[in-house]
Amino acid sequence: MAINFERLAGNTFVARGPTNIGLYICGREGVPGESVLAEGVPIEAQSGKAASQGHGGSRAFLIDSGGDADAGRRILRECERLGVRLAGIINTHSNADHCGGNAFLQARIGCAVCATEVEAAFLGYPLLETSFLAGGYPQKALKNKFLMAPVSRATHILKLPCALSLDAEGQIQMRTLAEGQVQVRALPEGVVSGEPAPRAEPESQSEPQSECRIVSLPGHYFGMVGVMTPDRVFFAADALAGKPILEKYHIFFFYDLAAELETLAMLETIEADWFVPSHAEPTQDIRPLVELNRAKIYEIAEVIEGLCAGGQDARESGGHSLEDIVAGVCAHYGVALDDNQHVLVGSTIRSYLSWLSDQGRLEYSFINGRMIFKVKL
Repeated sequence: MAINFERLAGNTFVARGPTNIGLYICGREGVPGESVLAEGVPIEAQSGKAASQGHGGSRAFLIDSGGDADAGRRILRECERLGVRLAGIINTHSNADHCGGNAFLQARIGCAVCATEVEAAFLGYPLLETSFLAGGYPQKALKNKFLMAPVSRATHILKLPCALSLDAEGQIQMRTLAEGQVQVRALPEGVVSGEPAPRAEPESQSEPQSECRIVSLPGHYFGMVGVMTPDRVFFAADALAGKPILEKYHIFFFYDLAAELETLAMLETIEADWFVPSHAEPTQDIRPLVELNRAKIYEIAEVIEGLCAGGQDARESGGHSLEDIVAGVCAHYGVALDDNQHVLVGSTIRSYLSWLSDQGRLEYSFINGRMIFKVKL
């Protein structure tokens, strides 16, 4: 399956797929920020013209790299067609479907890799992800490309919030930003509950306009980030899932539910012309998808609370174990588990149980060697 970058706005492109991939073309080498591909002119014609004029030095940031070496190979082929060279990969996080092409691209063209410190650890030691999900040393069935990307090394550690740009030699420059400089406003009181937030005034035009700005998106994974290009396109990574995914699978992976709800509220305050979730179609209004994801989180929480409150087994044992709850949630939604789904769903349900316990909605005890959860009265 080919990877085709389509212009979304200005010099920002998206390759749609199971995991959307972004490309921001910064400018010709030695001319940072200069528009490379003119609006309204077919890419093929422009790239051929650039090649004939010797302008093969156009540099770009890649936002995530797909799921494997083949994705990296197809990305490189597409960049060659566009007449651009990759200066670096901005990894939103270290899940294998977002960084699987890193190793190929690093080995083939020596491009930089930018990631937060904790995600960089997972990039360098992919066994950490499967071990975390499995809760111990993972069985062989879990050592697959879906959960373990090839080893890659971060060359630039993102200090959030920050902005990335290229200098005249095409080298990556990182600038630390103050809060409020990433086109994200402070959360008004009560926003987490889903109340709409008023739009902010546009930011000052005195700031550099050729930077990709990076903001923290906690909740889905340890150090996930979102990326705002100068064209006001915001890549939202796995901060939320698309409607087809929620309708089919219901349970989207989350590590920290409290942080995820704060991130969803924050997404409603971001000033952007386009939003690109990794697993949903680009949209100019993120708020309906935010509300859909928020509602699904609350729905799953209610299902878990119902399981912990009812049933003959719960009354006799004083509650339900993790395995009971995982089985009950899967039965409720008709989810069939395989090796991968078992650890992903199981880890997510554990995160729900931690969140509900921290909120005081559930309590747990240890009975006959089992951790038992029940609704707190």
